This record gives sequence, C-alpha cells and structure tokens, in this order.
Amino acid sequence: MIGRSRVLAIGATVGALALTAACSGNDAKAEPSATPTPQGPALITLAVYGPPPVISAYAKIAADFTAGHKDIVVNVRPYDNRATAEAALAQQIQAGNAPDAFLADQQEVPRLVEDDAVQSLDELLGERQVDFGDGFQRNALEAYSSDNALQCMPVDVSPLVAYVNTDLVDLATLRPEGQAPVDAESGWKLDDLAAAAQQASLGRVRGLYVSPDLNQVAPFVWSGGGEVVDDQDEPTTLTLSSGASSSAMEQLLEVVRDPQTTFTAQQIARRSALQRFKAGQLAVMFGYRDLTPQLRTQQDLHFDVLPMPRIKAKATSGDSRGLCLSKTSEHKEATADFLAYAVSTDAMSVLASTGYVVPTNVDVANSDAFLQPAEEPVSASVFVNAVRTIRQFPTVETWPSVAAHTAPLLAGLFYDPVIDPLEGRLKAIDAASVPLFTPIPTPSPSPSTSPSASPSAG
Repeated sequence: MIGRSRVLAIGATVGALALTAACSGNDAKAEPSATPTPQGPALITLAVYGPPPVISAYAKIAADFTAGHKDIVVNVRPYDNRATAEAALAQQIQAGNAPDAFLADQQEVPRLVEDDAVQSLDELLGERQVDFGDGFQRNALEAYSSDNALQCMPVDVSPLVAYVNTDLVDLATLRPEGQAPVDAESGWKLDDLAAAAQQASLGRVRGLYVSPDLNQVAPFVWSGGGEVVDDQDEPTTLTLSSGASSSAMEQLLEVVRDPQTTFTAQQIARRSALQRFKAGQLAVMFGYRDLTPQLRTQQDLHFDVLPMPRIKAKATSGDSRGLCLSKTSEHKEATADFLAYAVSTDAMSVLASTGYVVPTNVDVANSDAFLQPAEEPVSASVFVNAVRTIRQFPTVETWPSVAAHTAPLLAGLFYDPVIDPLEGRLKAIDAASVPLFTPIPTPSPSPSTSPSASPSAG
C-alpha cells in the first residue's frame, strides 16, 4: 500500500529587537523609541555531493524553497564526491563553521552522533507534518535512527541489484520448459544466474562478474541464511566460515570460479567490468541506481535490472544518503523547514528525475518521476521493491578498514587456481578480520621534564 506524504513547510519568523529608552528624573525629556533594526532573511548553508545532475537538482530544490520563503535563503555548497564532502565537513566541524544542513552517507551517521554533530529530527519534522507512517521507506528511517531518535532524514536508498544485458541473456529460456520463467517481480535464483552466464558466454563475451568484496559477497551469504559478522552492534570477527555462511560461500564460488563464464582478474584489471558491460562484452554485473544514467548514454546497449539472485531468501546490500541538521546551526527552525520541504513529493520528484537516486519518499518512488517508463531499465520497480530486502553492515567506525583489508583475501577465493580446503581459507579470512575490529589505540606521548636533545649536525 502506498502512503501519502504531505509536507507543510512553515516559514521561519524573523523578530525585531525593540529598544526602550530610559528616563531619569522628572525634568528629563523622554527619548523617542528607537526604530527597530531591520533583519534580513535567515541564511542557510546546504552541503551536498554527487554528479552534476544531482547537484543541479539540489540547487533547484533550494531555489524553489527560497522562492516560497522570503525570510529564508538556502545556499548550496557542492562537492564532487563523498570523500571530498566528508573531509570538508570534518574540517568545518572542527573549526566550528559546519553547514546548517548536509548530505551524509548512512555509514557516517554513528560517528556524527558520537561527536554530537547532528540535531535529531523526529520531533522537528513531526511538527512539520512529515509522514513517518506510510510516507517513507521504513527500513531507511530505521537505518538513520539511534538513541530512540531519527538522527538524519534519509533521502536516497539504493539497493544492490543485477544489471542484465537483454541482448545477451534471454530470461524466458533460462529455466527448463514447464517452469515459470524468470521475471523482475519474482526474481531469480543462483542457479538461474549460472544459467544466464553460460547462455551468454561466447567468444569474447563473458556471462558474469561479481566483485570480490564484502559489499557484493554479503548478499549471497545473507540469502543463504548466514551472517557476515558475529554481532551486528559490536562485531569482533567476520563469520564466513560458520555454518550457513560457509555453505553460501561454497555455492557462490562454484559459479564465479567458472573460467568459461567469468573474466580473469588480469582481464578486469585491464578493462573494468563496467567498461565491458557497456561494450556488450559482459552479460550480468551488480550495481546501484547511479549506474543507470551512465548506461543510458551507451549507444546500442539494451539492459534491464533484476533483484539479487537468491540462494534461499531475498537479501541485498544498500547505498544510502540522508540530510542532517548541524547541532551548531544558528537557524535550526528555518533549516528544519527546509528539510521538511526537501523530502516532500515536489522536491523528491526533482531529485528522482535525475535517474541517479532511489527516493525514500514512497509516493515519488512509485511515480513516473522515478520509474521513467519510457527509458531503460523497464523494470525500475525492482529498485523500489528490493529496498525492503536491504541488510545493514555494522556501523562501527572500523568497518571500512575491515572491508578494505579483506577484499584481497576474497579475491584469492575468486581467482586462485586452488582453494581447497575452502574451510581453511574461510577461517583464515575470519581470523584476519579480528585485529581489524579492535584497532590499537594511539599511545599518548609520555610526559617529559625536559625536551629531548637534538643530534648534532655532523
């Protein structure tokens, strides 16, 4: 059931300071009241990042809001990518001049909360009639919540999905005659993925590429009933060698290690999976919504999307961003007015029309502004439906290091000529992750009664 999101943006009230003259004695003349000092509009800074169309969309949202609120002006501070934006934000928070509102990746929110850098939003947005019931993706709201409060407002939540070259893969013939064909609504299984890879692999074309990293491996582990870590809130180790996780890894590796259907590591190093997919040399790859605009510009490329292949249950990973309100903002009420507008149907339609994001606003996600039925992929609803199957990685600050340092070990599973016994390899990966979850603290410099002597120049 699709909920309705109705947002009422409330303009901030700018007060004037009245100055009252004092009187001294009966003979003194009363001083005339001073003229109230005129105050200009509240100036709000919004820091966002992304490709030019996304930046332009945020600029339009800011301009439209400003046009309807003469007492608030929203200035957009753009950045090319997440890394640049996060580095700038960290410096600005340290210097005490953070933007009033800013875009943040979901993985960054726990750190921002720990640093007391964000203002919780549930009460502020609730006062502005933001529909938290049916109006927004429920698991996206949960992902941005902690300490029993909504810390930032999710605007974009894109699940990992399968991109399929429809000229190379005929979904209708993947399964034996008599079985229901593969379709976007019901999804497909790991066996169907293997069949698609075999069907498409011919000459210089290969059928499948799975990136050997936790981001793309984890959905298969979860789908097989396994877990990636021992504890979601306080992880101490990966658990790829445990029970169902090990079984899921074994089934995945049987598919991705087939040299007839996959490229070698050296081939991918020379030309990426994305480049090969765009050139019609790769049939299936996995990615987020932001790949769609890139693929649309490729001449003679025809593609669609499917959910992640399942072993047992449906599961996927996600890429998400939300708008946060700075704890040090001097215009919290005005900024909250803007954030309420930024997640409204009108504003989210502007963002969705870029083709880069999957809006958390349910009405917009099910509208033509996002689905764009005249363009590929024709099954864009897969993105919306798959949001409900997103599983979260741990949000501890050590997770990026764990993911980065275990990627080469996972690559070994994908490409090494021999990986038997698999159980031993998986246990080694789990063991290698343990110290990464508990980084050694940086020692404080020991106190010294006098500066150490410098060596004499020779």
